Amino acid sequence: MGARLERARRALSVGRVAHQRGLRRILAEIGVAGRREATREGAQAFRRGLEELGTTFIKLGQLLSSRPDLLPDVYIEELGGLVDEVSRVPFPEIEAVVREDFGGDAFVSLDPEPLATASIAQTHRGLLATGQDVVVKVRRPGVVEQVDLDLAVLRSTVRFAAQRFETARKVQLEELADELEIHLRAELDFVEEAHNTELVRALVEPFEGLVVPRVIRPYVTERTLVLERIAGGKIEAGHGLEPERAALLAREFFRSYIFQVVVEGVFHADPHHGNVLLTDDGRLALLDFGLLGRLDEDTRTGLALLLLALAQNRADDVADLVGSLSLTSARSDPAGFLQDVRRTLPRFHHRPLASLEVGQAVADLQRAAIRRDIRLPTSFALVGKTLAQADSIARLLDPELDPIALIEEQSLEVMTREVEHRLEPNRVAAYAFTQLAPLIRLPGRVGHLVSELEQGTLKIGIVPTGLDELEHNLRSIANRIGAAMIVGALLLASSLLVRANSVEWLGIAGFCLAAVLGLYMIWKIIRTPGEL
Repeated sequence: MGARLERARRALSVGRVAHQRGLRRILAEIGVAGRREATREGAQAFRRGLEELGTTFIKLGQLLSSRPDLLPDVYIEELGGLVDEVSRVPFPEIEAVVREDFGGDAFVSLDPEPLATASIAQTHRGLLATGQDVVVKVRRPGVVEQVDLDLAVLRSTVRFAAQRFETARKVQLEELADELEIHLRAELDFVEEAHNTELVRALVEPFEGLVVPRVIRPYVTERTLVLERIAGGKIEAGHGLEPERAALLAREFFRSYIFQVVVEGVFHADPHHGNVLLTDDGRLALLDFGLLGRLDEDTRTGLALLLLALAQNRADDVADLVGSLSLTSARSDPAGFLQDVRRTLPRFHHRPLASLEVGQAVADLQRAAIRRDIRLPTSFALVGKTLAQADSIARLLDPELDPIALIEEQSLEVMTREVEHRLEPNRVAAYAFTQLAPLIRLPGRVGHLVSELEQGTLKIGIVPTGLDELEHNLRSIANRIGAAMIVGALLLASSLLVRANSVEWLGIAGFCLAAVLGLYMIWKIIRTPGEL
């Protein structure tokens, strides 16, 4: 009973904020309920509402900022400026967590002034007993319980929206909620973040201009993480580096993300400006690995080929590859999608280098796919956002960076690695066995089939698919016919009752009820054709 009461209170709080920020207007502007032109004011209200609601909703906004297929450009741009800063946790509470996890003699000192205060964790500079200068990341007390509560409220809201609005089903709101939960659970567990940090550190080791802080073991728990401190500052236009060095760093930085996505299938999925530092020795330090993107083998290969097709302006191949990665239905329009790609792809070629944006190309593909009822995997959006962020940071170092040319330059290396990967003996053996196993079982299956035919026991089952729209239309027709029969019966019965003096009032009430039902039916037919 207590948990239900807490959920109800939180739902009321969310509803209050949503009402204050103009939820109906926002839903119409983003196309979930109604249709209205998107405005900067609506986008700002949406962002402020998410910030006011805290951790879970801030992370939801960050996830939505990678979905240009769901939100208008003005909303995507506004969500890119989400502020993940909250009031600081009192230092005694932070110190108590550190002492409880590592003991009282692990640190010589711990700076009471935080380096950063975010919705999930707070970081402080510290000095270990070994004399090493470190950064201590501590999870905010109570944040796990708050996230659990918020996720429960979001789940019920998403289920309601998916049942009520066709648009909510089309944009896969329930899948979006699943993805949000996966990301949040990962960011709340610092043991997993430590593993992610070490993994990315190994991935970027071949790139001399990049560095990832070392995890200081054994100082790792689920709520506390100690990392090597790397001195540096945020990357800005006036970075002060020599042009040659800046251009080299920009190329290495962007190439490293292409490498992570298309070769390894594991990538740092949040390289925003606060998570990349320019170190004092002229390198780029990657920080914060709570969110790591992971691709299965088929998706990774498909994305690698897709990026190459984008770079080489091959529209037909782009459309085919997107189709192979996506979920389609009878309502999908692959021919229309191909025409969209042919129309938009050439504008990313033979243009001034400063205007080329790989993130914009991926965003255009996402929008075209959703218009044509082609459902891209959620990993596609995360890859697009990651490359867009990496592109943005690289351009601060080198405004003339050409990401399309970089992808083309890496094409031979990517394909060579892919062939080597596919020809590894264990992979070849596994693939051969997978393909041969059904052939080995084929004679036995044929014999079983012939036996059942002889005995007359063979059964064939047919499961119809793609009938949701037909079922919806039949229900709508049946509901309208039923409602019309009820209205007609009310009118007939009321006419008879009016003639009886003792129950004349009942006949008048029947006429009124019939009028209300009839007007409601007319309103529904005009407002939402095909539904009742």
